[in-house]
Amino acid sequence: MGKKTTMKRMSLGAFVVLAVAGVWACSGRQPAGPQSAVPAEQTAAAEKALAWLRTQQQDDGSFDAGFGHPAGVTCDATLAAVAAGEDPAAWSPGPGKASMAEYLAKSAHEYAVDAATTGKLVVALVAAGHEATNFGQDWVAHLHSFNDGSGTYDAGSVGQSWAILALDAAGEEIPPAAVEVLKSYQLDSGAWASAFGPDNDTVSYVLQALVSAGEPQDSAEIRRALAFFQEQQNDDGGFPAIKPSEWGTDTNANSTANVIMALLAVGEDPTAPKWTKPGGNAMTALLALQAEDGRIEFQPGVGEPLLSTVQAIPALLNKRLPLRMDR
Repeated sequence: MGKKTTMKRMSLGAFVVLAVAGVWACSGRQPAGPQSAVPAEQTAAAEKALAWLRTQQQDDGSFDAGFGHPAGVTCDATLAAVAAGEDPAAWSPGPGKASMAEYLAKSAHEYAVDAATTGKLVVALVAAGHEATNFGQDWVAHLHSFNDGSGTYDAGSVGQSWAILALDAAGEEIPPAAVEVLKSYQLDSGAWASAFGPDNDTVSYVLQALVSAGEPQDSAEIRRALAFFQEQQNDDGGFPAIKPSEWGTDTNANSTANVIMALLAVGEDPTAPKWTKPGGNAMTALLALQAEDGRIEFQPGVGEPLLSTVQAIPALLNKRLPLRMDR
């Protein structure tokens, strides 16, 4: 692969992570899918990734990828810590340094400017055990302010998904109209699109949101999305951002981790024969992207490992959104 092509793929990877992951900017509902014991290899990989992640925390308590708002990555780091059963409030770079929660308290008003970012903030706060209705301000009420009255929190699939995930996390009633709006965004291919077009990451967030809202795991929309995933899976078992694509279709950690979480949400086993290709399954593909120092690389030598590591940890531990400290 030439240098020019590699740089293009790095650029696309960064844009997809920013837009879809939301960096740019126990209810009685459907169960979360199989909760089997996490294999030792996955646990060990997650622990190694967490150890590396701790070294990346800034003195102000944040995690900064160098682009986008650091609060988005800090929300992801919060979710990674919770997925591992750790208390994010105990995470700080050293004595007298700020924690993740202290950083979010200072920066939330700059970050939470739409349904996507506000929803992601609420999911992270609830996961960490904070009161999202009383964390400097009422962020749940702020989220509701984006509802136009028809159930539309966001004109895009990503924002609408994060809004639904946040309402579930906060124990709020999810308007049935909001679910119908999200379902209406599905494309004929079975995918949902972000600002850059259809991609596997967006579909993954949508499926987790639909299940959180009580959508049957075998609904027509979910079945079409799973068929789309099967067409997207690479021979190594992992997933690209999207294929076909002029930017390349190699497996990347973010998309693979997100698909794993979505499959778990809808009751699928990502390591089952159904999801196994000649080179392995999504989990083996994700494990193969771990570097010796513990970080999970977007692709070998390509992309921002901080973003891929924080998103890979929950998948390695068989978690799905919205995360909570008690599950």
